[in-house]
Amino acid sequence: MLEALRATPAPLFAVAYPLPGGGWQVSLLQGEGEVRDSFAATDLDAADHALQERGYLSIASAMGRDWEKLTPKKARKERGTPVFRDPGE
Repeated sequence: MLEALRATPAPLFAVAYPLPGGGWQVSLLQGEGEVRDSFAATDLDAADHALQERGYLSIASAMGRDWEKLTPKKARKERGTPVFRDPGE
């Protein structure tokens, strides 16, 4: 898993794992897989809200980067998303 994250061009990558008792464990990985932040959320909408509350969306916006929510789209299987993505990608 970390090898795939290292290959991601984003400086921060949010990954959500389902918890056995329900809810999600969200980790923000930086650089070579160093955990920058980690928290539990009841669902992916709550995880996206927590990322916004923690200021990550504001930072991305200030840097002119796009943000893709963790909330999965119907056709997607992934539960991770770059926090900072270059607009040209």
